[in-house]
Amino acid sequence: MLRPFPALLVAMATLALLSCGGGDEPDTPSTAKDSTAPQPGAVKLARTASGPNAKASSGVISAEGMITIKGVPGFEEPFSNMISGPFQVRKGAALPDYELEVGVRDYGVTLTSVGGKSYVTLGTTAYELPASVRQRLIRTSRRGRNGLTRTLEQFGLAPWRWETEQRIAGTEEIDGVPTTHIATSFNAGRILRDANTLLGFMRSLGITRATGLPPTIGAKARRVFVRGVTTKVGGSWIGVTDTVLRQAGFTMRFAVAKADRARLSGITGGSVVAKLDVTEVGEPQTIEVPTNIGSFADFKLALDALGDAREGGR
Repeated sequence: MLRPFPALLVAMATLALLSCGGGDEPDTPSTAKDSTAPQPGAVKLARTASGPNAKASSGVISAEGMITIKGVPGFEEPFSNMISGPFQVRKGAALPDYELEVGVRDYGVTLTSVGGKSYVTLGTTAYELPASVRQRLIRTSRRGRNGLTRTLEQFGLAPWRWETEQRIAGTEEIDGVPTTHIATSFNAGRILRDANTLLGFMRSLGITRATGLPPTIGAKARRVFVRGVTTKVGGSWIGVTDTVLRQAGFTMRFAVAKADRARLSGITGGSVVAKLDVTEVGEPQTIEVPTNIGSFADFKLALDALGDAREGGR
C-alpha cells in the first residue's frame, strides 16, 4: 500500500540535500543589486492577479518541475515532480475544495479537500487528515487572496512572491485566452523559504521522519545555494480581461563553489525548470469525497514503522 509514498518523496530529496548546515542567520538577497528596475505597470498587474478576484474562484492547475542535480550518487538522471487537479472555492469555506494529484515519475498521492474535511490517498485508500493538520493548511491558505492563490499557498507555491524585475513583454494567447506576458527574474531565497511550507505540512503528518527528509531548510544552507545561482529567468501570463494568472514558470541554474559543496552534501551544480498552467478558469469543478476511507491511525503506524526502520538502519 505504501509503495507510492517513498517514491513520491524522491521529488523532495532536493530539499534534504539543501538542508545540511542549518542555522538561524537571515538570508542574503539573491543579488546584491537588481540589474533591471521593475516597471510599475507590470508590478501593479502582478499584484492585481494575486489579489481578490472572484473570477479566480475555480479552475484546474497543472504544475511540473524538472530537477537536475550534479555531484551526488543516486541523482545522475533528472527527475520530475508534478501537482495537478481541479479546485473550487465555496462561499464561507475555510479551505478551497480540491482534488490534487501530487507525484514523481509513476508514483504519487492524492490530496483532497471537500465538505469541510481533508484526505490523503495512497493507492486505493484515503485517510482523513487530523484537525490539527487541516488547520495548518487553512492557516497557510489564508495567505492567498483568491481561490487560485489560496489553493497554491497551502504548499508554498507563490510565483507572485518570488518574482523580481517585472516588465511587460507583450501580449500572447494562452489556450485561446489573450494574456499579458510579464517577464521576470526571481528571488531564489524566497523560493527556498516557501519550500519550508511544504516541509512543515509533511512534518505534521510524520512524513519527514519516515523518509529522512529535514524538518526545515536552514538559513545557512539557503545562503550557500543562493550565491551559487547563475541563471534565473521567469515569467507570468495574466488574462487581459479577467486578470487571472494563466501561466507562470522559471528556469534556474546553479553552480556550487568547491568550498561550499560539503554544506550541500556534495552537490556541484544543477538546474530547476518549473511551469504552472491554470485552465478552465471560472468553470464549475466536480470534487467528491473519496470512497474508500481507512483509519488515519493505520496510516500513522505505517509511517512510524518506516521511520523506525530507517533510523535503525543507520
